[in-house]
Amino acid sequence: MKQRTTDAAILDDFFTADRSSVALLILLSLLLFFLNLGGRDLWAPDEGEYAQISQEMLESGDWTIPRMNALPWAQKPPLFNWAIATLSLLPGRVTELTARLPSALMGMVGVLATYWLGKTLYGGSTGLFSALILATSPLYIHQARWVQVDMLMAGLVTLTLSSFYLGYIHPTRRLRYYLLGSLFIGLGTLTKGPLAVVLPGLTLLTFTVLKGELKEFLTRKLFLCLLLFLAVTCPWYIAVYFKGGPDFARELLLKHNLGMFFDTWSHKQPFYYYLWNLPWTFFPWIVFLPSALAHLFSTGERQQRLFLLSWFIGMFCFFSLSQAKQGKYLLPLLPCLALIVGRFWESVLLEKDVFSYKKGLVIPMAFLAGVLILGGGAGPWFIHKRYPEFLNLSIPLGTFLALCGGSILLTSLYGRRRTIFVTLIVMLVLVMTYSSTFLQSELNHYKSAKPFCQEAVRIIKGGELGIYGIYYHKIGPYLFYTKKRVKTFYDQDSVVKFFNSEDKVFCIMGDISLESLKKSHTVPTYTLLSAAVGHRSVHLVSNRP
Repeated sequence: MKQRTTDAAILDDFFTADRSSVALLILLSLLLFFLNLGGRDLWAPDEGEYAQISQEMLESGDWTIPRMNALPWAQKPPLFNWAIATLSLLPGRVTELTARLPSALMGMVGVLATYWLGKTLYGGSTGLFSALILATSPLYIHQARWVQVDMLMAGLVTLTLSSFYLGYIHPTRRLRYYLLGSLFIGLGTLTKGPLAVVLPGLTLLTFTVLKGELKEFLTRKLFLCLLLFLAVTCPWYIAVYFKGGPDFARELLLKHNLGMFFDTWSHKQPFYYYLWNLPWTFFPWIVFLPSALAHLFSTGERQQRLFLLSWFIGMFCFFSLSQAKQGKYLLPLLPCLALIVGRFWESVLLEKDVFSYKKGLVIPMAFLAGVLILGGGAGPWFIHKRYPEFLNLSIPLGTFLALCGGSILLTSLYGRRRTIFVTLIVMLVLVMTYSSTFLQSELNHYKSAKPFCQEAVRIIKGGELGIYGIYYHKIGPYLFYTKKRVKTFYDQDSVVKFFNSEDKVFCIMGDISLESLKKSHTVPTYTLLSAAVGHRSVHLVSNRP
């Protein structure tokens, strides 16, 4: 018993050392988020789109109105594109690396913010375990390496909630922290619109209502916070209203915010979608969530419990009620889940047992091991049936996952508690490092449009180029890699008129659209180049041989 107490004290002293913890988290983030970051091309959806918008900002000098293919793009505010364009000033052009750097940097900031908040809530040990759990969550790693606004948004939401909670527990410095939180809300609004107000607002409203302190929260300090928020957000929204016109502002605010929530035209899912999607979003740490919730309610830390539950309930209900749903939308929720599970692991590793060790840890570990062994064994067979071209990739990955499952099972049965946690972290780091280097490099041959575009440019030379039969949010890579302005067509009559031109013209088409055009019209079409991009074929078609 004395030895256990000594070990726990040593462990606690080590993990509460700020320098050691922050250095470890930075090194881990560099490995998981930055390794080979520019090693693959830009893929659809979204990556080429955001890169192209940022490139057009650099070329035109207009950083007010986001544009793609020289046309106003009213889907998101411009902070993410500003970040990409700013980081691309030194090389002079947007690259695969500079396009992904904002997501990777904010991924690291989110990990450090989770450590900061965990240390504030419970202490340095919980902060570190929570940050490690967040950093090794596959969805979090994926979004930190992807050109989308979601990681920037999630990091700003975490910083917002961290700032307001610090202000709540430190009355003498409350205004300072509240103003800092308002700054982050303003930056979030310039990233993804009013959602940056709604998500932390729901959390703070639920928290103060459950605490019975709503009146105390609604003070003059919040009025000053509102002024700062308006000072950050209003200049761009006013400028875009006068420069882009009321239609642009209306589409930005109503269609792509309220419209997506109440009556979406894409990614529509039932209200229970996240009940079965959340486990994959937070895998593999989700297997410990039931034990972590039981531990959360078994402690006397009521204020921390209310804060985390307000965070989880408020955001989960909001996302479930929204018509548009995707797994990545839950990204702002992952730090909360990491804190809940991190608090549980802190109790396990420091041996502060409050319930059965077997039920709380060994059974979830055995379940996780079973999932990995089963997935590693059946995964290659399933992939071979649907994607036979990936068999050479799936067998090594499946074997590695099965070995990970076996190692986890052995350590859970015979290893010490610290060995179990370290084994989980190491296994996840190895799997994700393999994915970000070898696996993604191999998939790049399958998903990239860059080789097709480079060969198409060589064939086209000075001719006019159009694009038809490829969804709008997937045309970004073709614009980015051809470095051309193209005509976009949405119906066959427009394509026929284009092909009846006296000049030689070219059009990039999807395979289904090309076949449909040939069946419906007698317009001359000559396929000059074909390639597989993703699971479909694309063709460069001309009206002349």
